[in-house]
Amino acid sequence: MQLITSKTYSEKKTGYTVASIMFNEKHELLTMITQSVKHDLNKETPEAVQSLALSMVANVGGRTMSDSLWKDVCALLTQGFSRGTVRKKACLCLLRLFKKAPENIEIDAVAPKVISMINDDFGVALCAITLTIGLIEYYIARPPLPSAFKEVVSRTCNLLRQLALDGSRHRDEYKYYGTLCPWLQVKCLRLLQYLPMPKEKDDKQRLDEALVKILSTEKKKSSKGSRANKSNADHAILFECINLIIHYAQTDNFSDKHLLEKAASLLGRFVALKEANIRYLGLDAMARLAKVDGTLAKIKEQLTTIQYSLHKDLDISIRKRALDMLFVMCDETNAPKIIQELLVFLQSAEYAIREELVLKIAILAERFATDLRWYIDVILKLMTLAGNYVSEDIWYRVIQIVTNNDRLQKYAALTMYKALQKKSVHENGIKVGGYIIGEFCDQLLSKKIGGRDLFNLLHGHFSTSSPSTQALLLSAFIKLANTFSELRPIIGPIFEQFKGHADIEIQQRACEYSVINNSNDDSLMDSVFEVMPVFERDEKENTLIARVEKDTKRRAVDVEKKAREGQAEDEDEDDDSGDEDSGDDDDEDAEFGDQTPEEFQALLQSVSGSGYLYKNSLLQIGVKMIAGVSHEMKMKIFYGNKSDLHIEDLTCSVQSTPDVTILLSPKDPITIDAKEQKAQFLLAKCHRPILNAPRVAIKFLHGDETVTIQCQLPIISTQFVKGRLCDGQKFIDLWKQWPKESKEVIKLGEDIDDTNAFKDRLQKQLHCEKVDMDGIVAKPDSILCLAGTFEALRTDSTGDVIKMPILARLQLKSSVVQVVVRSQNSALSAAVLNSVKVILASV
Repeated sequence: MQLITSKTYSEKKTGYTVASIMFNEKHELLTMITQSVKHDLNKETPEAVQSLALSMVANVGGRTMSDSLWKDVCALLTQGFSRGTVRKKACLCLLRLFKKAPENIEIDAVAPKVISMINDDFGVALCAITLTIGLIEYYIARPPLPSAFKEVVSRTCNLLRQLALDGSRHRDEYKYYGTLCPWLQVKCLRLLQYLPMPKEKDDKQRLDEALVKILSTEKKKSSKGSRANKSNADHAILFECINLIIHYAQTDNFSDKHLLEKAASLLGRFVALKEANIRYLGLDAMARLAKVDGTLAKIKEQLTTIQYSLHKDLDISIRKRALDMLFVMCDETNAPKIIQELLVFLQSAEYAIREELVLKIAILAERFATDLRWYIDVILKLMTLAGNYVSEDIWYRVIQIVTNNDRLQKYAALTMYKALQKKSVHENGIKVGGYIIGEFCDQLLSKKIGGRDLFNLLHGHFSTSSPSTQALLLSAFIKLANTFSELRPIIGPIFEQFKGHADIEIQQRACEYSVINNSNDDSLMDSVFEVMPVFERDEKENTLIARVEKDTKRRAVDVEKKAREGQAEDEDEDDDSGDEDSGDDDDEDAEFGDQTPEEFQALLQSVSGSGYLYKNSLLQIGVKMIAGVSHEMKMKIFYGNKSDLHIEDLTCSVQSTPDVTILLSPKDPITIDAKEQKAQFLLAKCHRPILNAPRVAIKFLHGDETVTIQCQLPIISTQFVKGRLCDGQKFIDLWKQWPKESKEVIKLGEDIDDTNAFKDRLQKQLHCEKVDMDGIVAKPDSILCLAGTFEALRTDSTGDVIKMPILARLQLKSSVVQVVVRSQNSALSAAVLNSVKVILASV
């Protein structure tokens, strides 16, 4: 405070710099210096001091400062006595204050002055456009747009034409590798995307000239192999130009088809370049361009290039955009070819992309099926290749289509009959087969297929199925008995057996079906178990399409938000680690609950060390972990408040145990404003093998409700294991010497598709080193041998670090993994085995 109030410039500069770095907008000292800042913003104050005050407010100003200082900042901006240096800072400062308290700003007085600055010198224009974008964004979300912005389009078109066509008239100091003010051009193009097409003929002509010049100039420049910096600047302008063309093309009165053709042609070249960033942006822009009428034929010329990106590109984000592109460009002429390509890609696709891939294949197969029998075959292929990723929405849709098409029912029943004859069928395949065969079994009657055959087929999968599938199969049994009366004595004992089952759904069905089966009332059986009626045909209720549209909108919003706000890496982790769900329910309808087992397992299975500890539509708790390096594990916890209410007095209570000591920083209660995020650090020190992961209670006040969320922390023994190099022969020798063994056979939820990928992922999850067993064992491909060192800290006065080596041997076979762990300590072997079981629990 003394430095800021000082009359010496150097001391005042030091004070403002420290305040900008050390304080945040809620720091109580900012309130105490507000009057000093207000004095320094006076028009009589030297411009250098005004700039210091504006810079500090632009960095840390909050609502309190906005209430007190907005008039002073507006005065510097609008009254005409300030030089360009001060007006630039005033624009950015006012944008900060407007975001904190938009109701304070008198928009009708401020907006015209800001818009007039667009035709000022380039530095002032850049800041003025940045402020204008912020103002327009706010009012677009809260229409109507004030009339004060009516001159924006005209002035921006004039400036854009000047930048694009008159570059040679300006000094070199405004040029970046020969391109005149690329950032200002990008801002102009982005500002126009928030507004409708220009209505005045002169404005439209200026804009067309600028857009044509940008597209043609870029084409010449990109062929010269210029430097990376120049290439980045030019491509930034180009992609914003294409985005603007797409924005205008989605309106009814757009007639400049030559611009669309040029944009499509350039994007076709960019998706084939070696530069990954340009390929990604090209695919993303092309996917949006393909939705414009009349452009699909031009884009189809790039089908081979896009297919190559899907199969061969090393960057998964590019493969995802290639998948989006194929989904958009698919139509009746190329659907079979594209779907076949996607089915081939599905066999080698990463787990992170499989769910989206399966969903889009299912939608395309339904949308462009010339023969619904082909659609059934495609869905059955999906269940065979990636059954775990076939959601309930997909197989529900299959049943709906089969039920609504009489000609398809016999083929579907016969196809599922053949599919279920295999010994290993995915759970979703059993559900579809059980429903269809039970519902349409009368259409399978023949000399070769009888009721007993159908019952034996379904009953053969009953014992290995989950409770939900068993409940569905019970319904199939009673429907078979309704068609084939000779089955009633056979299925009766099955219903009796499950009357006391622990699962309430199975128990209820068994009791009800047993009574009906024993009633010997044929009319009752026929009325209760008659064929299901057809479903209402309503495309809006197709949840598959709804899911794709929701994901597309969410991704567009996330990309735009990050482009505007320039979020830091840690914030990106919290917003996108796939983020993937913004919540389907309104805040007032959502409820807090405890962490689910699936969330805990997903966090342990994360190879990147990041994920979600808890997530719903109101709150998400993300974590980033550093583990597998020593006896210490570090964790950064992100609390993201997605609701419109404050989260107050958030505390995190976790008890240290004899196995592990856990420290939190900061310990004081945390307050999180609406739509904001805060972080907390956790340090875990291991003292001995951990059998059970510690639990944490997160307590806070949300509105008038006191909430407590119970979570299990991803702190298990293998987080304190460090990889150890070991050759095959030494592994065998140590294996024979160490008698403390723990072993178990673990059954996975699905077959291992790619053994090498499974080994690599598990080795990273366990933080061990792989041991090369080629030439040592007979079948090294089916064996994974790991070596590591478990580290723990003594709790006595010495504080020494204990290092205990461990060995693990995993025998892989289909959907079964035999795990054997050996060490010199039985508790350590058991703890490591338990960690492996937890990690493989949902695989």
